[in-house]
Amino acid sequence: MVPLEVRPAHWFWLFAGLGLVVLAWAGTLDTLSGDYVSASLLDAGIIYGTARGINALVSALQGTELDMWLVTFSIGELLDPVNDVIERFSAVMTVAIASLVIQQLLLVIVAHTSFTAALTVAGILVLVVYWAGKTRGLRSLARVFLVLAFLRFSLALVVLANLWVDSVFLPNSASPEHSVMEEFYRDLDNVSDAVRGQGKRSEVTGQFERLQDKFDAFVDGTLALLGAMLLKSLILPVLFLLALMRLWRQLIDLEL
Repeated sequence: MVPLEVRPAHWFWLFAGLGLVVLAWAGTLDTLSGDYVSASLLDAGIIYGTARGINALVSALQGTELDMWLVTFSIGELLDPVNDVIERFSAVMTVAIASLVIQQLLLVIVAHTSFTAALTVAGILVLVVYWAGKTRGLRSLARVFLVLAFLRFSLALVVLANLWVDSVFLPNSASPEHSVMEEFYRDLDNVSDAVRGQGKRSEVTGQFERLQDKFDAFVDGTLALLGAMLLKSLILPVLFLLALMRLWRQLIDLEL
């Protein structure tokens, strides 16, 4: 059989396919994306731990009865909205952490040698069929190769795109808000210590007033932190994946 006429576009796809196979075996994208997801998961876990600590302190303080009626009433009035905010935040953070865990697991799966070997075999078969001049078989195998390439690289590319957006447009986006949350946690812990220790009324009142002054900043910071974590762990990955799927469909539908 006579091989197909070699056109410049064919050389482009030949080298592109070869580059994908080499990149798959090198594992560079896997390392970069895996490190980013691991770091994001660690940050999310720390933030979630702070939120659960606040929730635990709120629960303990809400259940505390004191003889100082005015102070008890004021603490309860403040802690109801705090409890509501932190519980909603914890629920959404659970989803964000689950998303990161799934990404981490899928990265491990697609980086397995079996995926890379399958991609390599599909690439070799494409070359064999190409030089054999079988147009119909070539198109089918090329689609198989592109599908395998999508499975092998899509998640890593999505994570790296997310890393680029995070580093360029959202550098340290979670740090200031988390600092506000940690500061609120420390103030809340001081109030809890004063209440448990049956401190003087003036001491408990002073701790409570300092906590109340920081409530607005705590709510604003928590909501901003929530938005940043959702954007980085769920919204952006989904948008990048949809865009990549659209691009891959166009590549699959190309005429060779």
